[in-house]
Amino acid sequence: MMILLATLMLGAEVPDAAPALTAVKTCNRAEIKTLISDEPHRRTEFAAAAYAEQRAIAQERATLLSTTPSGASGQATTTTALAQLDARQKLLDDARATEKSWRDLFDEVRADYLANCTTGKRNAEN
Repeated sequence: MMILLATLMLGAEVPDAAPALTAVKTCNRAEIKTLISDEPHRRTEFAAAAYAEQRAIAQERATLLSTTPSGASGQATTTTALAQLDARQKLLDDARATEKSWRDLFDEVRADYLANCTTGKRNAEN
């Protein structure tokens, strides 16, 4: 699951805003319909990957903190492992922030389409 989340965080699954913005600008009903129908599944996939990664981070952190490392090398290993978990958490936080930004934009695009394209205020020529 971490690989899936890493892929999400690198932008492979983060939607490109340009097609949505173009579709609403030109009132492209077919494209908007596709975006709207695909979005719930994409959100579910992201949420599942984020949940799995958060759970894995929490479990690994709990395991590391429940044992007492012996010696300097054991403490160094634990410190390194905790730093890696912190880095994973920061990546996850960035992915969530990017996802939230996309959702905000997507909701605005949908509202723009409904307000301007379905009422005839805007058409493909405007």
